[in-house]
Amino acid sequence: MIASTQKAFTIIEMIIVIAIIGTLVAILLPALRGVQNRSRKVKELTLVSHVGKAWTMYSGDHLDKILPGYISVEAQEIDNLAWAFPNESLVPPAPIFNPTEPNFAGPWTFRLLDYLDYDWESILSYRETDWTSNDLREHADIIATEPAFGYNGFYLGGWKEVDSHSHRIETLFSSVSLTNGERRNVVAKNISSIPRADKQIVFCSTFFATEGIHRELQDDTPGTFMAIPSVLARVVKWNPVAEDRIEALSDTYAPLGRYNGIPAICFADGSSRTLEVQQLLDQSLWIPSAIRVGDIPANKFSHTVD
Repeated sequence: MIASTQKAFTIIEMIIVIAIIGTLVAILLPALRGVQNRSRKVKELTLVSHVGKAWTMYSGDHLDKILPGYISVEAQEIDNLAWAFPNESLVPPAPIFNPTEPNFAGPWTFRLLDYLDYDWESILSYRETDWTSNDLREHADIIATEPAFGYNGFYLGGWKEVDSHSHRIETLFSSVSLTNGERRNVVAKNISSIPRADKQIVFCSTFFATEGIHRELQDDTPGTFMAIPSVLARVVKWNPVAEDRIEALSDTYAPLGRYNGIPAICFADGSSRTLEVQQLLDQSLWIPSAIRVGDIPANKFSHTVD
């Protein structure tokens, strides 16, 4: 009989093999996550560009007029405005326009969805959803108020409400005072009036920031429908305080960098790219009519509200 010469692994050898495998996994996992995050970022930039194209198409169908950022229930009722779900039922507050009804048609989202062929991935790209057209009314609040990208709607198209005295529709910031006493409208109403389309922020990945410091935000942090500059009407709303932290001085809309910490931006010329949060402190990126006023450069431009 021939004696077997087969040897088994010793415990020490097994420990060494396991340690080597663990080391390789520890080296490879961050690299794999990096590749995955880069792929997600590319997809996010494609999606924000897709939303930007829908924004441009809206203006093309409305004689160059820019999509309003927000329309109050009262303003919708005065102008008899209504938008529909794919099944042709109306998006609240239409048709009753009761102030107690949720204003899902107020933010920009439902007013652009038709131009997006009701593509939910473009609106809620950070969420895993399996909704169908029959689920839209049930989830209308999330669709309306928590899209992946906030709209620079205070300065593009405007925030529209009804004045309590005149009972007429007015646009916030359509008449403001500058530091030199000059009065002007700082809301762009037409795409053709935007002077620097390649540097004009239209959409930015954002989140609703409660007052305080926010760090290590998750990629699935809910978005919000508005995006605003750091300084809004001379009031500081948010500020970067470190590479991975944002301080909200009050409850506000702040930039959010999903997947790599850098917000995704769509510009008025249709281009999309990422910008560091620090770069977003430039007021001229947000306000089309930002100009130098006295010793204050355009990138520090602001105004008061009367």
